[in-house]
Amino acid sequence: MGYRAAALLMLLLAPSRPVAAQQGPATVLIVRQAGREIGREEFTLASGRARGAAGSTLTAAAKYPPTAPTTRLAAVLEQTPDKALAKFQLDVESPAGTTVILAAGSGARLIVRTVAKGSESGRELPGGPDVVLLDEQVYSLLSQVADLATPAGRPLTAIYPRTGRRLALNARRDQAGEGGATRTVVSGDLSGTVLTDPAGRVVKVELPGQDIVVQRAE
Repeated sequence: MGYRAAALLMLLLAPSRPVAAQQGPATVLIVRQAGREIGREEFTLASGRARGAAGSTLTAAAKYPPTAPTTRLAAVLEQTPDKALAKFQLDVESPAGTTVILAAGSGARLIVRTVAKGSESGRELPGGPDVVLLDEQVYSLLSQVADLATPAGRPLTAIYPRTGRRLALNARRDQAGEGGATRTVVSGDLSGTVLTDPAGRVVKVELPGQDIVVQRAE
């Protein structure tokens, strides 16, 4: 393992300190599939990162189903001021046990470490400014796609660290929606739309191929 990869792994192992900036009220998302509520997610988006660094921090918690959940997820995404990945953590609690996934990026490299009961593994993957880390059950992470979208469309690579999926996307920023929201059209291996408010928070997600609609609770 090279010096840079070793340094990134040390970053993954380092404890995070609370973000200095105020987070404000949390946003609640209702996840529906075929019209039936299957989960809920609550997230905050704050300026600033751990250890006083500049950028932003997204903190999310999701549960499936919304009552008496069998799966709980907690995600933290830190991004630099230019929206590059700084650090990512995803904790998953399910009947199979607890899994913790940590990732950090630097240049063209992405270091991913997975810790589960009785096992631990590390991977080095291609990274870069066009790579986003997503999860099938944490929809606020799609704000990364909206952040990087352009009016002409921008090719992106989505990595799902929990399942190992790797998707090729195109993110095109469409005309503004209601209330100053921005609409992003996603095509490629994942098709749908992402609506974000002026602060960059996910308001609504539609994934027709999965019959999923995620919408902010009123």
